[in-house]
Amino acid sequence: MVKRGLSRDRLVEIAHEYVAAHGLDALTMRRLAVAAEVTPGALYKHLRDRKDLQRAMTDAIYRTIDLADIDTGHPTVDQVIDCCERMRAAMLSFRDGGRIVAGSYSPFGAASHLSAVLRTLLAAVTRPPYRPGDLASVLRSYTVGFVIEEQSYLELESTGEWQPLVATLLADGPARVDESGDQIALMTGDRDERFTAGLRTVLTDATVGPATGDSGDR
Repeated sequence: MVKRGLSRDRLVEIAHEYVAAHGLDALTMRRLAVAAEVTPGALYKHLRDRKDLQRAMTDAIYRTIDLADIDTGHPTVDQVIDCCERMRAAMLSFRDGGRIVAGSYSPFGAASHLSAVLRTLLAAVTRPPYRPGDLASVLRSYTVGFVIEEQSYLELESTGEWQPLVATLLADGPARVDESGDQIALMTGDRDERFTAGLRTVLTDATVGPATGDSGDR
């Protein structure tokens, strides 16, 4: 069976809809074909394989990020932070968005555009011996990793598994060393604040304000 009007973008939409209902681990090319009401072979007219699908899904996540107001002509550390915050928000708007992005090195338009904007900003505010490319990689890894942890917590919370898990950890695990900053506190506290604080920790020594030479910290 071949469905007329089927496109790569529509298959990506269907894949995200499937993940929203069943989770990323349940997604296979065969199940995507069933959800799209086509034969498995019909998928390969638009997608090379599962990896290509995940790259396209990543690009769809990044396409939801609006960077139109980012002024790369006047780069600031705050704009770097803003880009990372928007990347986090985009991943959070898709179930398993962090894991989708983590498992893909998408070369497509939206992902490449975000990378280019971030590198342009960092090129102006990064100071030696740090390098903009290295810093961009660290920021991406931090942002994606934070979202993966965050979405794992949200999933456990939604299924009622979080509190029993914490109780087990507290009963059987080592004593909490820092109750204000360990993983339990990070997830159950103000995650927006914690995320931005982490970005500033990464950027404090590595960046300067391009106009004044002052630290980029607000």
